[in-house]
Amino acid sequence: DPLFEIGFQKLTELFGPRGEMETRTVLEHRFQWNRAQPTAGKPLFHYAMILALDPKDQVAAVRDYTAIVHAPPERAACTVHLSHLWIDPAYRRSGLAGWMRAFPVETARTLLARARHALHAPITLAGEMEFPDGKDEARNIRLLAYEKAGYLKVDPHEMPYLQPDFREPSAIDASGGPQPIPMTPIIRRVGRESENFAPASEIRTLIRDLYAMYADTFRPTDMAPLWEKWRAYPDGQSPVPLIPPTRP
Repeated sequence: DPLFEIGFQKLTELFGPRGEMETRTVLEHRFQWNRAQPTAGKPLFHYAMILALDPKDQVAAVRDYTAIVHAPPERAACTVHLSHLWIDPAYRRSGLAGWMRAFPVETARTLLARARHALHAPITLAGEMEFPDGKDEARNIRLLAYEKAGYLKVDPHEMPYLQPDFREPSAIDASGGPQPIPMTPIIRRVGRESENFAPASEIRTLIRDLYAMYADTFRPTDMAPLWEKWRAYPDGQSPVPLIPPTRP
C-alpha cells in the first residue's frame, strides 16, 4: 500500500532516531488484528494508520493507533493507544492535530460494538510521552497541546511506566538485553476529563492493555522487565493523581 509506505516513512523519520518507532514487520502484523473475532478471556485489537492529505494531495499529517477491548464477561471499556503523530510543520497549530485526535474515539466505539459492548462504555485515550525538561521546545509544545486537549498524565511517582525496547531482536541481544524507555502515560478519559484522580485498578488495567498489545509482537524476554514493574503497581480503589502533562 503506497499510503502505508508514506506514513511509515514519515513516522520513522521523526520517531526512529529517538528509539520510539516499531519496525515495519511489527506494524504489518498489527493490521492482521483487524480480522480477529471476539474471544472470551483475550483482548481484541484494532490497528489503524490515518493520513491527512492537503489540497495538493500531499501528506499533511499521519496518526497511528490501536484500540483495545476485552470480550464479555470482562467489563465494557476501551483503551486506545495513541502510538505516533506526525504533523507537517506548515500545518502545526492549524487545528489539524485536533482532528487527528478525534478519529480514535470513533474507532473505539466501533470496536466496542464488535465485542458486543454498549457504545457508551468508558473510553480512555492513552499516549506515551517523554518527561518535560524545559529544554526541548518541540517536546514542550507537544505536551502543552495535549494538555489543552484535556489530557492528564499518570503521576510517575505513583506508577512509573516503561515503554518496550523497539529495536530489532538481534540488536537487543547484541546489547546484552532489552533497554526499556522510562516514559509517562498521558490519558484522556472521555467524558471524565475534569477528574484529577483515577482508581489504581483502572490505571493498572489500562497499562495491562498496552503491555498486552506489545506482547503480541514482542518476545516474552523483552517484555519481562515491563511486566515486573506492572506487578508492583498499587491496585484497588487507591486514588492515583492525574496531573498536567507539562508538570515535572
